[in-house]
Amino acid sequence: MTVSSLTQSFRFVASSLRNHGAPEWRIESEILLRHTLGMTRSDFLTTLYTRDSPISTSQSRHLESLLNQRLAGEPLAYIVGRREFYGIELRVTDRVLIPRQETELLVDIALERLRRTDSSPIPIVADIGTGSGAIALAIATNAPHAAIIATDIDTGALDIARRNAAVLSQNEHTDNQLTERVSVSFIAGDLLKPLRGPLDIIVSNPPYIPSDSIENLQEEVRREPRLAIDGGSDGLTLFRRLLAQSKDRLAPGGTLIVELMPEQMETAAKIAAREMPNTRSIDTHRDLTGAERALAIEIY
Repeated sequence: MTVSSLTQSFRFVASSLRNHGAPEWRIESEILLRHTLGMTRSDFLTTLYTRDSPISTSQSRHLESLLNQRLAGEPLAYIVGRREFYGIELRVTDRVLIPRQETELLVDIALERLRRTDSSPIPIVADIGTGSGAIALAIATNAPHAAIIATDIDTGALDIARRNAAVLSQNEHTDNQLTERVSVSFIAGDLLKPLRGPLDIIVSNPPYIPSDSIENLQEEVRREPRLAIDGGSDGLTLFRRLLAQSKDRLAPGGTLIVELMPEQMETAAKIAAREMPNTRSIDTHRDLTGAERALAIEIY
């Protein structure tokens, strides 16, 4: 890789990623360069399209190293160590599932339910299998009147979630800032086992990929924690356990919100109707692509 300017670097990285078949090669090229050069998006675009600037040999070598990692299948979020989710920036490592845009639907549903809940002076929301803390922190920043609890069986993941919470609460320049009114508690444990209830909302993006299908996933997805993607023989093992544990922990009028594969929705809804007592409604919700992505189960 022999380049001497930001513009040349961008063209080289973009061409490499495009030829490799990366669908978002332009965005990924920008992120890799901004990460290497420590630039804001505004400064990067201004430099790229108006004045250009040289880059050092060490920067060029570092960029080449990052590009080679990406071409080898390493997820971009793990390479740069961060991911944006619901308007907040999160630190991510290979200990946690990479937050994805479709999962923002769970936050939308939870916030809508919180806006109309009157079951508790301080509604309590539990994010189960929190990983990086994405769902819990997104809800907390947009619903400061709620108390948020987040659990994960992986203590390493909880360390990352706690760090994300600390960074977010200390950032005085973000519009989505945690305040003293927000209660976010991170608890180690298997699903809902460490919690007693009553909980007004239980929200979760559990592992839901069938075990036999994992080897057919894209290489970068296979590099994410197996614990966070393997949903058992039919992908619904964790869903069934979560459903069973929710029975004794949901408050009257409470809702369980779960992300699943579109192909699993019909089966999951039938299981919920059969297993969950006092069910008021079972609704599916579509993501921005139109795919059924979330199941919301409300009880009386």
